[in-house]
Amino acid sequence: MQEIRIAVIDPHPIFRQGVIRTLARSDCMTFVGEGTTAADARQLASENAPDIMLVDIAIRDGRALTAELVKRGIKCVILTTLDDVLSVSNALAAGANGYILKGVSGLELISALRTIDAGHPYVTAELAARLLIGDSFVPKRVAKVQAALTYREQQLLEHITKGYTNKEIAHKLGLTVGTTKVYLTHLFKKLQVRSRLEAVILAKDQTF
Repeated sequence: MQEIRIAVIDPHPIFRQGVIRTLARSDCMTFVGEGTTAADARQLASENAPDIMLVDIAIRDGRALTAELVKRGIKCVILTTLDDVLSVSNALAAGANGYILKGVSGLELISALRTIDAGHPYVTAELAARLLIGDSFVPKRVAKVQAALTYREQQLLEHITKGYTNKEIAHKLGLTVGTTKVYLTHLFKKLQVRSRLEAVILAKDQTF
């Protein structure tokens, strides 16, 4: 398995050390540097060539740094306590490859970084749903998509944009969890996406 080189930029040393210990649990991740400021991040980007840089967007010039790192070909992942829609939207607009809240478990963080390294976006599920709800999700935003979907698939799309889990969707629609997963697989194939996050982003970002 190819190693993933990761640097951490965060103003809190105790938190940084916790992240570093978490990364050490994964055989495929290598810690290559840490810092507290945007200047530190730029130096690490130039000298240590990380694949992914974890950044707290709350640091000074955090959004500008995000855009700069992405232009350099470094995947920028926001790891922060800021959970408001504006902060998430601004970070994604700046090109962030992921947005993760600091309350995340170590296993989820490692899984998210693997997903991002593979070229897929990652946003904490509750934030992805909140983005959509905060942007006034209405049927007209997915009119063209819905035209190609069955009624059941339209229900599934609506439920995943609200952040419901497979178990919750199954309960609401009177299905088994297994059947729900099968329906979701067909839905993702029809939408030409690979995950529920990409489906949510499609529903939010497409202009129909």
